[in-house]
This record gives sequence, C-alpha cells and structure tokens, in this order.
Amino acid sequence: MIQNILIFIICSNVYLAQDFIDRFINHYINLDTYSLEFDYVTKDQSEIVYSQKGSLFFSKSKFRIVLTDLIFLFDGENHYTIVPENKEINMSSENEIANYILPSKIALTISKIRDRIKIKKNKLFEISYEDESGNTYLIFIKNNYSISRIDQSITNGLINSIVFKKTNFNKKIDDNLFYFDKENYKDYYVNKLWKF
Repeated sequence: MIQNILIFIICSNVYLAQDFIDRFINHYINLDTYSLEFDYVTKDQSEIVYSQKGSLFFSKSKFRIVLTDLIFLFDGENHYTIVPENKEINMSSENEIANYILPSKIALTISKIRDRIKIKKNKLFEISYEDESGNTYLIFIKNNYSISRIDQSITNGLINSIVFKKTNFNKKIDDNLFYFDKENYKDYYVNKLWKF
C-alpha cells in the first residue's frame, strides 16, 4: 500500500512538473507584450564585480533592454547595442544577452531541450539546465509564470544573476521604443558585426 502511494506521489509530481513547463512555454509563446524591471549582478565567488539596474520591454518579438550604461534594441530586423559612454553602436544579426534575459527566449530554449532540463517545486518552480558551452542556468518561476530570478554560472567561475523586480503582462507598449532612429545618434560610430 505504501509503495503504491509513493509511486502515485512521484508520478503526480513528474506530471505536475511537465504540465507546468508546458503552461510556462505556452504562456510566453502566446504573450504579445510584457515589461520588466530587474537588477543585473555579476559575481566572482561572492564578490560583486558588476551591478546594474535595468528595464526590458518586449512586443511581438521586438525588444528593448536598458541598463545603466547600455541599450540593447531589436527592431525586428537588426540588433543594436548602443554604448552612450563611447558614442558607439554595434549592429549585428543576433544578441547573446537576449538569449538568457528575455523570458520568451528562455521559454523557447526550454521547449527545445525539454529532455535535458530538471525541475523542482519548492516555494517557486526551479528549472535548471546546461547549454552547449557548459554554462548552467537556474531559473526561479512563480505560479503566474513570471520569472523571479535567473542564475547563469559561466564556465570561468563567474555567476550572472538577474533578479526581476516587477513584471507586467499584456500592457500597451509604445512601438517607438523599438524604432532605431539614426538621427538620434549622428555623432556615434556605427560598427556592423554580421555573423554568418
């Protein structure tokens, strides 16, 4: 009898975990807009080597990520990294930071590697996985599918943590946030980096 109860509990937990992953993925695939406020911190051991506040706006695959000293923009065609301090703009076909800070990209990654992820349920759902480069990710997700925190452990010993402070789903976002206007950056150096 006890053995049957244990088997039932284990199977139920596996089913609930898989069901939560399905709902998490579908939530972000079907989401038109969201905005976030977050803290971005890089640690070496327990020492903070980099810390910034940020905001993120997402609308139908376009996004704008604003950190204290950087702006990442995707207008639907090109990625722009704007560095006001250096008066420099890097244009590229992709942006690495988007892959682990945008909840939509995280949901897409999880959908592609379902067989390699681990999930635990404590106060929050905890999803962990390793990417092709050997970096490990630990993602803490609330019941409403908003991400609470992401820890990325890089192979060189650094840990990037993104702590999400405030999340808004399906609020109207001005399309101008995703428009790159060269007139605003006349005296900036533009560096075109195309990855093939």
